[in-house]
Amino acid sequence: MTDSLLDIALGASRLSLFFVGGLFLPVLLQLLLLFLAGWCFVRLAGKALGNVVYLLSLVGTPVHELSHAFARAITFCQVVSIALLMDPATGKAKTISARPNPLGNVLSPLAPLFGGILVLWLTASYIIPGFEVPTVAPPQLDPQSAASFGTAVKASLEYLLEFLGAAYSRLPDLEWGNWRTYVGFYIALSVGLNIAPSKQDLKNLARGLLLFVPLVLGLFAVLYLSADAERVFLSLQEKLLSPLLAFTAAVTYAFVLTTAGLVLVLVLSILRQPSESEAAVPTE
Repeated sequence: MTDSLLDIALGASRLSLFFVGGLFLPVLLQLLLLFLAGWCFVRLAGKALGNVVYLLSLVGTPVHELSHAFARAITFCQVVSIALLMDPATGKAKTISARPNPLGNVLSPLAPLFGGILVLWLTASYIIPGFEVPTVAPPQLDPQSAASFGTAVKASLEYLLEFLGAAYSRLPDLEWGNWRTYVGFYIALSVGLNIAPSKQDLKNLARGLLLFVPLVLGLFAVLYLSADAERVFLSLQEKLLSPLLAFTAAVTYAFVLTTAGLVLVLVLSILRQPSESEAAVPTE
């Protein structure tokens, strides 16, 4: 019985990697890159921008906190209070909820990432004139290729490099003489500054995953026992191609705009550092 349960557990784990690698890996890698860009952005911004950070929070902080509140509401957690603006004394805003549950602890910490993607996609599509991301179809792996996680990673990285390279190459062609371009980039800076989950968000996510992941593995165990995984995989691949392509484009909008802000604050951070000659001047 023990060996049988172990076989089922291993089979469900391999099957989860098979589906993730073949269907969702490109998008998951994009989300990871977006999270890392936002994480670096917020840590550099204080050094580079000083008190200007508060002005940049006027859009991004409400998006961040409202995303938390929305995720808590749809998972039946009571929203007790919400602060939409950053407190100058603490540099933080907070959404407080009651009756937490595992699903809420998974969705709420990730909500600012998806809320930020939505706002940045809308900004790129309807505010910044001429901002377009090329259509690049994500890799469609056959079941044999998807079963190899290394092959899936390689195909996904090649796809992301092609997609991002094409997106960045179009930035110089934007209408830099149009005021809407600068309004759009202000929104991008503000949202990008607040797009990454906070440390407390990540702690809540870890608690939620402790219960949520076993449930997901249980579903894959049922699929593993049904011996119909390949048919389900091909069916999902066909049905998810269009929505995944649209979501991938939205994430690319968000990533390009967030990294543009990251590059800006990185340059400002370097410029604000004292030169060696200034640092060597003795003071009394």
